Amino acid sequence: MTTDMNQLKPMIIVLLMLTSALAGCTGTDGAEGISGPQGETGEQGPPGAQGIQGETGPDGVEGADGTDAMDADESRIAELEAELENLNATIAILLSNISGMEEELDAVDNVIEMYYMMFLQMQYQINNISSDLTTATTDLMNEINWVNHTVNWAYMDLSFADLSFADLTGANLSNADLSNADLVYADLNGASLRFATLYEANLYYADLSNADLYYANLYEAALGNANLSNANLIYANLGYVDLHNADLSNAALIYASLGFADLTGANLTGADLTGVQWYNTICPDGTNSDNNGNTCENNL
Repeated sequence: MTTDMNQLKPMIIVLLMLTSALAGCTGTDGAEGISGPQGETGEQGPPGAQGIQGETGPDGVEGADGTDAMDADESRIAELEAELENLNATIAILLSNISGMEEELDAVDNVIEMYYMMFLQMQYQINNISSDLTTATTDLMNEINWVNHTVNWAYMDLSFADLSFADLTGANLSNADLSNADLVYADLNGASLRFATLYEANLYYADLSNADLYYANLYEAALGNANLSNANLIYANLGYVDLHNADLSNAALIYASLGFADLTGANLTGADLTGVQWYNTICPDGTNSDNNGNTCENNL
């Protein structure tokens, strides 16, 4: 019975509320009804604005006194001051040394400048000496050339002499001893070498055009590429002579001895070969005179 009453209470309350509302439309409000059951708690709203600052609180209790500081180590301070004094003294010494070195450097600069001026002066003197030497050399060569053309070299011993590139044009070298002499590129155009000894002389590329080599002894001489055009080689001894590529055009080789001579490539155009002694001679065409009837006249 009690349970049924509890279930009917809400319905009765609702009816009373409706009745009260209807009655309110025309009459005065009735007494306030009994509060209904509390609803569920809603979500938490946003934080409110910060409140005003409160008053300053009272001062705290005063702390205890701190421990007294330790006295400074006076002996350590004295040591540091002594070290500082030593450093200052060292710095003063270094500054003094630097000053002295600067003075020495200035002195060195002065010495360098002095030597440089001396060098310039010496260079000037060397240039003057070089110019004078060039002039003197030119004059000397002119005198030598004049001597070569005018002095009589006949019968002189010029063996082993270095006469390469010498200008001996028209010189008188008759009966002179020129054995083993160096006459490479020497100019002997028109020179007189009658009865001269030119044993093993080096006459490569020498100019002997129009030279007089009558009875000259040229045994084992080197005359490769030499110019002997129009030369007088009558009775000349040309045994074992190297005459490859030599110019013997129009030369007089009458009764000359050419035994064992090498005439490979030599020019004998117009040469007078009367009575030439051919023996084991290499002819201009590369053949051997012994295989050509003891002559090279047909193998030029």
